[in-house]
Amino acid sequence: MTQHLHKLFAKLNESRIRYFLLTDFECDLESKDLDLFVHPHSKPAFEEALLQSGWYKRKEPSHHSNHHFYFSSQTEKYLDVKYELTFANGESDCYTYIDYEQALENAVLNKKGIFRPKGIDAILLYTAHLGYKERGRLEAKHSDYLHLYLSLYKAELSEDAAGIIAAIQEWLAVSFPSDSAKLQSILTPYFKHSRQRMTRSKNYLRYGYGLTVLFLGTDGAGKTTLLEAVEKKLNLKTSKLYLGMGEDGWTRPWVKNIYNHRFSVKIADQMLSALKSYLILPAELLIRQIPVKLRSRYSIVLIDRVPGAHLIEKKTGKSILYKSILPKPDLVFFLYADPEVLMKRKPQENTFERSKADLIKFRTVADTVSSGNYISIDTSGLTIDEARDLIISEIYKSHKVYDNLLTAKFN
Repeated sequence: MTQHLHKLFAKLNESRIRYFLLTDFECDLESKDLDLFVHPHSKPAFEEALLQSGWYKRKEPSHHSNHHFYFSSQTEKYLDVKYELTFANGESDCYTYIDYEQALENAVLNKKGIFRPKGIDAILLYTAHLGYKERGRLEAKHSDYLHLYLSLYKAELSEDAAGIIAAIQEWLAVSFPSDSAKLQSILTPYFKHSRQRMTRSKNYLRYGYGLTVLFLGTDGAGKTTLLEAVEKKLNLKTSKLYLGMGEDGWTRPWVKNIYNHRFSVKIADQMLSALKSYLILPAELLIRQIPVKLRSRYSIVLIDRVPGAHLIEKKTGKSILYKSILPKPDLVFFLYADPEVLMKRKPQENTFERSKADLIKFRTVADTVSSGNYISIDTSGLTIDEARDLIISEIYKSHKVYDNLLTAKFN
């Protein structure tokens, strides 16, 4: 567990805030979030502790109205918090754990110093997590965790629990993962059913960009590799947008074929070239942006290159056209490496002369699109992980992360 998380939970415990983990009871921290139940009366003190520890609330509305997401860039983890011990099953059916007050009273500290439910409460609540699966499908890992908890907490179970434990074990052996209805029937005596809509409509406004991050650089500098590494590590919602002119990424094969076509007759080729530059490519770039922009108001948009030659074109009209249709990047990373390193990474594509020329060209593009405020990263002597972490640290410094994606106003 990170030091920052340890301090947070130590503060919660010292303040006698009533909470416990809802999953991952032993805190192996393999997932990117921690599921918590916090007593509703403890909500003000809990949120005050989060604010004092540098946590933010996610701005995007959660799919389920009883989930509240808090994020800290220092831990790169979410807290997925419920203030009611209720599980949604479909759009209008809800199941609330009847003995939640007693479960809080009986909660115990795990080895990491975080409260977890004890004994039968832990088994029933994790089983409810599977039976009333709010999102996603049941996977082998869910069976593994339930088997683990049945084994770990066996000594905490009373003799009265033998019947329910046997029923859960039989379901695991015979009916997992398909027969969730049978599991729900096993849980019925312990949960109160109510009719209440807890899922939000997906029609809330998501049009726009939360934060736009552009990756530029020479062939072999690691643009695509680093973009994918950042996307995988960054624990904020992301979208990818490819605005290059390579073989992949075109909306339709025939558009790529037209763009790459050349006429042998000079005047015909000149006319086609003008058509490509002023109509075909601009239209293609706009079409690529539409589906991304329709869903990215609360996302970090990772942009893989732009048509740099057109942006630095000496013909003013062309550069103005492309600046007007391309998204304005909030952060620009210029990735480069020593020409000899680039030649080793991509020997079939790079020569020493070409690498030197590309270095000058793409630095000019980076300077143009960022108005001189780009971030240079020499990948010659960095590992992928080192370069990735450097980029992520710069992303977390951007005020737009805290303006558009997160908020310090919890109510």
